[in-house]
Amino acid sequence: MDTGSHLLFGATLAGLAFVFPAVSSDPQLAAAALTVSLVGSHAPDLDSVTRLFGNDVYLKLHRSYSHSVAAWPLWAVAIGSLAAWAWGAGEHWALLCGVALAAVVLHVAFDYTNAYGVQSLLPFNKEWHHLDALVLTDPFLVFIHAGAVMISLSNGLADPALPCGVAWAVSIVYIGWRALHHRLIVRRIRRRFRRWRAVHVLPGLWWYRWQYVVQTDTGHEMGEISGRRILPSESLPFGESHACIEATRNASSVRTLLGYAKRQHASWTSLPGGGYRVTWTDLRFWRPGKLPYRAEVWLDDQFNVRRECIGWHKKAWEAPYV
Repeated sequence: MDTGSHLLFGATLAGLAFVFPAVSSDPQLAAAALTVSLVGSHAPDLDSVTRLFGNDVYLKLHRSYSHSVAAWPLWAVAIGSLAAWAWGAGEHWALLCGVALAAVVLHVAFDYTNAYGVQSLLPFNKEWHHLDALVLTDPFLVFIHAGAVMISLSNGLADPALPCGVAWAVSIVYIGWRALHHRLIVRRIRRRFRRWRAVHVLPGLWWYRWQYVVQTDTGHEMGEISGRRILPSESLPFGESHACIEATRNASSVRTLLGYAKRQHASWTSLPGGGYRVTWTDLRFWRPGKLPYRAEVWLDDQFNVRRECIGWHKKAWEAPYV
């Protein structure tokens, strides 16, 4: 999820903490609970500091160790202890650590619902895990949780546990429904393409919109789903390998992409002044007519790497929403 959504969920989690009598009866402890909830809801994304070392390093480390199960208790203890000291609430240290832990775990859980996914089982397993059920900023969840915050503020925080609890209950049901809907869409695509080898379905911004990538024996089929209509868009046959493609496999940007790409695809072009440009992409993140997430490597005629880059080539409001 995006930063704004994570912080919004942190605010409603803090409201839910009012179910504890100690929190609801002590404004200072309530402020401490809000602090750890907001900080914990954002803490795993502090890996964004790796942008200082380049986009390649950031993409390699984002949603990895800082989101892993091994980091959860570390975040919780660090955030809870600092808040207990700052707010003079040492006797409620365990409660604050518990709220911080819940915030961190929920952050990772929401990221898991996205198509980009998380390496949540590091260092035990390097696999990327993703549910492919929600977009990066889900309008329905934002509406539900923003409504809970506004109701709580309009009541002067008299009983925020009720509206925030309702928001979380609705969210759980909603995410379950989206996950089930995704499975049904995947089943439809598999029936449509009988010779499928792999199927990926990513959610659109609206409930009835999805996009798919199907790997077959001969290549990849890409398209969209609108309601009950399956709308094929592009066919991408497997291309023949070339020496320039093989020469880029050890490039840093390519190794980063291949570290989590599920349906990688490479293409190349000869440059007018000599040399080659090789483009690698993860086809899951296609959009009509474009491959917005890619690693590009420029080579000379002897296949020496001259320049490379990796990243997104799209606006934040453009598909895919990951």
